Amino acid sequence: MKKTVLIVLLAAVTFTCTFVALPLSASASTAAQTPLANDVASFIIDDVVLQVNDDFEIYGNVADMSEADFEERVATGDATIYLHYRTDKSIDLSYDALLIICSEKQSAYEYSEQLDVSSSKLAHGIRNFAIRYIDKTQLAAPAAAPAATNDSDIPQTFVNSIVDREYVVNFDDVGYITYHIGVTRYVANSKSILYIVTVNNAFVPGIVANQNGDTSYKKFKNLDGYVHMTVEQAYDRNEEYYYGIRYGTVPYKKDYWPINQPLTVTITSSVQLGLTLGYSFSNGFSTSGEINGSAGINMGANISYGYSKALTQNDPFFSAQVSANNLNECQWNYTCDTSQNRTCHLQTNYMFEMANERKDMFIGDFRLKLDYSFHLQRSVLLIPINKTYTHSADLFVQAGEYQSIRNFNNGII
Repeated sequence: MKKTVLIVLLAAVTFTCTFVALPLSASASTAAQTPLANDVASFIIDDVVLQVNDDFEIYGNVADMSEADFEERVATGDATIYLHYRTDKSIDLSYDALLIICSEKQSAYEYSEQLDVSSSKLAHGIRNFAIRYIDKTQLAAPAAAPAATNDSDIPQTFVNSIVDREYVVNFDDVGYITYHIGVTRYVANSKSILYIVTVNNAFVPGIVANQNGDTSYKKFKNLDGYVHMTVEQAYDRNEEYYYGIRYGTVPYKKDYWPINQPLTVTITSSVQLGLTLGYSFSNGFSTSGEINGSAGINMGANISYGYSKALTQNDPFFSAQVSANNLNECQWNYTCDTSQNRTCHLQTNYMFEMANERKDMFIGDFRLKLDYSFHLQRSVLLIPINKTYTHSADLFVQAGEYQSIRNFNNGII
């Protein structure tokens, strides 16, 4: 008899305002007690730095080192910690700092200052950023998916594709946003794959950073913000003159969460017409027709993937919707009744299907777009001062044979 296994994962969705998450400075004050953190931070200066030893390699303000050069250095090196940074904005990088930690898995953390600040202030921000992450040896999977089974009788399951990356987007002394992107996938059959992009977002007002010890931040409070997420077909035009445009597989949006009023969504295939891949309930995805059921449909396994799908909090109030102008863009926003001295956390999820076949690009290659808005407020002599900032990320994700997340840059670099 064919063996059927139920794999259940409960990954609670977080969408609250809280003091729990530590800002750059608070984590930095703890990590800075280690000699390695101090050693690395001491090289983050407004000057050319090239430091290589057995533990870490640091490349600062090196004008002739590109992002691709740095990635090649990481791929061929033996150190544990790699840092590439600039305090000179004339150096052509898409980030201000990229920290890569190589241990059981490679973890990447990217820092960017969105406003025009002095080089010394930028160095201060990069230093705190590096110290914050310096002791991390691995990242918890954002969607905490179960490992792939070795049982040959059940080849289909949600698996952790080990594709993740964390970003810190700073707005001078007003506040910052962190977001961690992770991808899981479910191989439904020989022709179809479901993917889930999970983004853990944190909107950190300056007052929280200030209260945690970094007095360089002003006491701005949280008021409202949003994150928009879109998945599109990847393409590569970098060698168009010689080979034409190379395209990836077309993604088909299936579901998104959390939402205000969850309903059961039948996930039908856009690759094979008439085929049902599973069901998205208020408490998770299942191939069986019930999240806690045991009778699977004929897909080789009975798969359950649990999550919370409902937005229920009143302050801040959360809302979710699909853009009226782009049905592939899912939108989440939050609004506080009054300005709050708390970090706002929101986990956003986007499910889509792609054919299990390679076109010009690899299986699992897609384009991910994120757009943010962050509105903060501070009172000076009873006069409210409002600041609103935006940030956009256009990313190329490889969630198949090759696994990476990096700037789209017109395709594969």
